[in-house]
Amino acid sequence: MKRLYRFWGVAVVMTTIFTACSEDINLPYTDNEKVYFEYEYQDPAWTSTHLVRRDSVVAAMGKLPSGVTQYEVKVPVKVLGAQLLQDKTYRVEVVDEGIVVKGKTTAVEGVHYLPLPEAHTFHAGTWTDTLRFTVLRSALSTSYVNRENRQLVLRISDAGELKPGLRDGWEMIVSLSNYISEPSWWTVWGLGFYHPEKYKILLMFADEQFYATTDLLNDSAGKRCVSAMRNYLRDNVVLDEETGKRVTFDSLVDIEEE
Repeated sequence: MKRLYRFWGVAVVMTTIFTACSEDINLPYTDNEKVYFEYEYQDPAWTSTHLVRRDSVVAAMGKLPSGVTQYEVKVPVKVLGAQLLQDKTYRVEVVDEGIVVKGKTTAVEGVHYLPLPEAHTFHAGTWTDTLRFTVLRSALSTSYVNRENRQLVLRISDAGELKPGLRDGWEMIVSLSNYISEPSWWTVWGLGFYHPEKYKILLMFADEQFYATTDLLNDSAGKRCVSAMRNYLRDNVVLDEETGKRVTFDSLVDIEEE
């Protein structure tokens, strides 16, 4: 008799658990129509597809033509749940300091970026849309030696039609710079010590005709770039604006020493 009672008790408990699980599964999904930041990029260390999730976007403006004073930043935004059936808006604010991401806002509105629009549209029928706003270049230093970086911490606001979704995607950092940083492949090509003026020279070679006749991943192409760089710096006086020294293939030198 005791065994019968025990079996009945277990059966009641299991029925209760299954019923509760069934009810949970049938509950409506309450996270629909929420949005969050998610920026993924291809890890350059992998030859196959290997996406890495990042909490920051870099707006590096040093390579832009000198006459370009503004730059449109694009930040990916995703919808949580089902795709929207109609366009809806969300709001993004610039905050002093992140609560999810590590960082503080050091850029100044009207100096380093234009005021963000009051609302942004997330379009129907898509999983990913784009937040767009404009940053300003003129107030940022071009110095590579004394590199200046400014940043904004963006946060999706509760005030929009679409609320913030996943906590990890509430915020995004946007970093601003106006110098030409050293690319990861510079030493691989054997282009000597890095200097922004040397990079500008390399860009001069990178026209359509050059790319049409050169395989940049081929060793002979790399040697061609090295030879062209050496010859250009030998035949033309290229100065470092900060020190007044001449840029050579291997270093900066005083003009009097030549």
